Amino acid sequence: MITLDLPKELEQLLDRFAKELGVSKEKFVLRAISERIEDLEDLAVAEAALAKDDGEHIALADIIAEFDGNPDGLADSSAYRR
Repeated sequence: MITLDLPKELEQLLDRFAKELGVSKEKFVLRAISERIEDLEDLAVAEAALAKDDGEHIALADIIAEFDGNPDGLADSSAYRR
């Protein structure tokens, strides 16, 4: 259990947005914390992937070309072309 003493201004914003969304303040805060933690996890995964990047890249056009005509591939790869 966590108890927070929020600054008055932040408490007012919390009240306002929770009411606008039709949720309790607790649910609003829990959702905000959860989303922030997910963002931090995503950032850690991205940073780890960048650290492992060997500089070799495959062009999107090459990937799409690989799936052209393949019934198990992209249904309509033309939507991804410019």
